[in-house]
Amino acid sequence: MEQQQPLSLSVFAAASSPSSSSSSSEEQNNPSDAVIFFGLSLALGIACRHLLRGTRVPYTVALLILGIALGSIEYGTHHRLGKIGHGIRLWSEIDPDLLLAVFLPALLFESSFLMEVHQIKRCIAQMILLAGPGVALSTICLGVVLKLTFPYNWSWKTSLLLGGLLSATDPVAVVALLKDLGASKKLSTIIEGESLMNDGYFSVPFTL
Repeated sequence: MEQQQPLSLSVFAAASSPSSSSSSSEEQNNPSDAVIFFGLSLALGIACRHLLRGTRVPYTVALLILGIALGSIEYGTHHRLGKIGHGIRLWSEIDPDLLLAVFLPALLFESSFLMEVHQIKRCIAQMILLAGPGVALSTICLGVVLKLTFPYNWSWKTSLLLGGLLSATDPVAVVALLKDLGASKKLSTIIEGESLMNDGYFSVPFTL
């Protein structure tokens, strides 16, 4: 009996291992964690906007710091965030084309909807100049600096791609900052229009 006990234990372990592995895989592949993290992100954004309303700190900066902190805890330490951390990993593996197709139109809709038509007609030349040749010139200059300055042996394609990423203006952050600073209507229209246009312009070198 003493010699048969390890065999019975091994058979029991082999029989129970598929169920345990399947249950652990189901926990790891639970798509509801992505929804939980999405809801938590919305709640944190609303809380930051409400708490920082009377201060000079832009809430987008607070969201950036929170995102860096959550990502550092999940990826940089042994402490995991459970379902929230799994949701972070699910969102980090999203298809970039799907991300652009779903979220970019929603982010650009508010700015484009609230812009006044007569202001756009007055500032359309400046918008096109900044969004077209301005972004192209900034992309080339930053690409050359990145290629010749950093010791990473990047190719010209990689350097220009990063230069284009840094040159494109974030419409969400810019619009929020202009509203908080109380900038003039003409300046806000030019910057908002340029930021809306250069996203479309930058998609061309990004796909190339």
